[in-house]
Amino acid sequence: MIANLVRDHNMLEHLLGGFAAAIDARADDDTLHRHLDGIGAVMETHFGYEERQLLAVLDTLALGGDPKALLGELA
Repeated sequence: MIANLVRDHNMLEHLLGGFAAAIDARADDDTLHRHLDGIGAVMETHFGYEERQLLAVLDTLALGGDPKALLGELA
């Protein structure tokens, strides 16, 4: 799980770097939108995966109180 999350973070770093380079190069709007679409797609799948994996781990914790009171709303 950690390796997958790190991979996604590295991919996002790469995509954000490409977006920044496109901005610096004064890329046209269509190119910038493609960069943003790619970043958005990776972020959406990443956050969904991260939430599913972390909720599974959090569900196994023996907490000394109400999980919502201790951790806030998680899902």
